[in-house]
Formats: sequence, structure tokens, C-alpha cells
Amino acid sequence: MKRTEYYISKGRIVPTLDVTRGESLSERMVLGKTKAVKIVVESGTTIKWHAAFADWSSLFFVKEHMFDLEGPYTLSYYLSGWFVEKYDNVVDASNRIDQLIAKSDVHLSSRVYMRSFNPEGHELPEVLSQTLKTGQAPPESSVDCSFDFATGQAKVERIGRESAIAKLWGLSPVTTPCISGTNYDIEISRSYAEVLQTGRPHYDHVYAAMMGSDAEISWIPYQRLVLPHPTKRGRARLVTVVTEVTPVDIAVV
Repeated sequence: MKRTEYYISKGRIVPTLDVTRGESLSERMVLGKTKAVKIVVESGTTIKWHAAFADWSSLFFVKEHMFDLEGPYTLSYYLSGWFVEKYDNVVDASNRIDQLIAKSDVHLSSRVYMRSFNPEGHELPEVLSQTLKTGQAPPESSVDCSFDFATGQAKVERIGRESAIAKLWGLSPVTTPCISGTNYDIEISRSYAEVLQTGRPHYDHVYAAMMGSDAEISWIPYQRLVLPHPTKRGRARLVTVVTEVTPVDIAVV
């Protein structure tokens, strides 16, 4: 299908934004500077804006305009990082824009939000479900990490080629989710100590703001299963982590 792209500025449709002459601006900076909303129609509709700066008249226009556009509907908004939400129903998407207008000045107190669950009673993504049933994670879909009890820091030792990290950042051990000592590393590795001490798997949901290869911050929602990784002698010194980027039961905004 042909791609159509335009903007809503000051409550009306405009084909382009004349702000980049002589400047090299990211899309986030363009949307922030112009207070406009970007519309992309291609096998569905994507609506993109900077929550702190977008003109409300443009967002209210979009709420009505989107009823003439095809679904599904993707809301992509910047609030201390890019959030992406998808809706099949136009009414749900329109109502969500209402909620986000009211929360445009929200200050997020953390860069990592986590919630632990008992996996029983939850519908786990397929790779997590199979891992839990067999007690073994597919090497290609998992990541192995060592954990230092003295410092509370983890170190990525192996990255599976089909793991969530590999799909988003590649196989380099120095990308954002692999760097030791960061607030993200400290928060997500707390469960590693528990798994190594108890020998039991840990299941949780995570919503984290992380920098991508384009230097932009994106909020990544994922579900995670952490298991002890036994050595040949049976003693766990590593943990194996299986993650799936998928909706989570955490309301950040």
C-alpha cells in the first residue's frame, strides 16, 4: 500500500513542516519545536507527537480525524522517551489520546519499572512458556549473565542470536542493556541473586527506558524469565534470561 505522510499543525492539516532548513534535527526535536502531530498512513495509521510540547488543538483535531483513517492505530509519543502503543479499535485509540493529553506534564520518577508475578495463571509468551515447562532455555533465544554478590552487578556473558537483545541491539556486549553498573543493570539484576540463592525461576514484567543505536530513548516493555544456569557439577554460577518484547501489566503513563 502507498505510504501517506503529513502533519497536523495548529489544528489543521499541512503537508510538510518548514523547520529544517540549515538544521539537522531529529524527529523528536522537529515535533517539539513545531508542536505538530505527525500522521503516517501505511497498512494502518501511526500518530506521532512530543507529549510535552504538542499543541492541544492539533491533538483534538487528530481525535476526530482518525475516524476517517484506517486501523490498526499506533500511538507513538515522547515522554522522557518514546512510547509505542497499538490499538485495533479507533474509539480506544481516541480515548487514549484524551488520557495522554491530561498526562502531558507527568514527570516519570524512574527509568525502570518492574513487577514480579507467579507465572501460574498468566499467559506467557511462547518462548517463556516452553522454557518454564522444560526448565531449559533455547540457547538461541536466551542470554547468560554472571552476577557479583559483592557489587550487586551483573555481566552479560553470552547473547543468543534470536534473543530480544540481539534483535534490538545486536550481539555486541557493550550496548545499553549490557553495560554493568548502570541503574538499569542494578535494578534488573536484583532477581539474579534470588534465583542463584533459591534455585527457582523468577518471572516478571519490565518497562524500561533505554537508548537505541540512533541515540534516542525508547520505552521497551518486556516479559522476562530468569533461571539458574547450572555448571557441569550442578552448581549455578550464572543465570539464563529469556525475554520477549510484548505488552506488560505495568501502567507507566
